[in-house]
Amino acid sequence: MQLALIYGTQLGNTEEVAEKIIEQFQADYEFELVDVNDIRAENLNDWEFVICGIPTWDIGQLEYGWSDLYDDLDNVEINTSIAMFGLGDQGGYPETYQDAMGILYKKLIERGANGCIGFTSTSGHSFEKSEAIIDDKFCGLALDEDQQHDLTEIRIEEWANDIKKHLSSLLNNKKCVHQE
Repeated sequence: MQLALIYGTQLGNTEEVAEKIIEQFQADYEFELVDVNDIRAENLNDWEFVICGIPTWDIGQLEYGWSDLYDDLDNVEINTSIAMFGLGDQGGYPETYQDAMGILYKKLIERGANGCIGFTSTSGHSFEKSEAIIDDKFCGLALDEDQQHDLTEIRIEEWANDIKKHLSSLLNNKKCVHQE
């Protein structure tokens, strides 16, 4: 199985979280850790399953590396399965919390990606609006290293366990619906 965790980061937080997520999978799966600046949009099809890690930058914007890749997605049909995790600051930016994760998720789905696993509850988060809400859930793992750093480890562990439960059937090309 070809698996990757692709992250973009400006301050290093998303890379640190990506490494923590990789640790949760290392006993069962081997993920390639990839900086988004080192790939192009068509490279997303090099893997059977990709976890995308993206911080919301500035006021609801894509991080720079993901922004560059986002523009190239219009020319590529994505054939891989995805899950997402995002970093945001619900206290400082409650009206754009996790927006980048939602923006990227919607574009990847539009381009053909299968993003059916890894949705998480919005409970425990305090925000006003988010582009990352799909069917009343976050379209991936929502983390806040600024306001809720103490919850990061347990959220990663629970999310990774959920992904593991569904990963084998997803990689066997079976359809699934997003699950908690």
